[in-house]
Amino acid sequence: MANETDLLKAKIQERLIESGEYDRISTALKQKLAESGWYDNIKSIANDQISHEDSLNFSRLNQQLEPKALEMVPESVKNDTLLQIKQFLETVVEKEI
Repeated sequence: MANETDLLKAKIQERLIESGEYDRISTALKQKLAESGWYDNIKSIANDQISHEDSLNFSRLNQQLEPKALEMVPESVKNDTLLQIKQFLETVVEKEI
C-alpha cells in the first residue's frame, strides 16, 4: 500500500511540474504573500532575532522562524492555494479514470 501511495504521489508531482501548474500555483502564492505583507513581517522578525542573538546560524534561525512563518500565512492565501491544488488534483483524477 505504501508503495502505491508513493507511486501515486510521484505521478502527481510529475504531472504538476510537467503541466506548468506547479509554477503557476507557486507564482500566485508568492504574489499573494507579498501583497499581504507576509514577507516583510517575516523579514522583520528575522532581523529582530539576528540582532538579539550573537551566535545565531541559518539553521537555528530557520528552526525558530518556520513555525511562526507558517502560522502567519493569511487564511485567505492558504485557502486559495489549497483550492488551486484541489482543482488540479480533480483534473488529474478525471483524466486517469
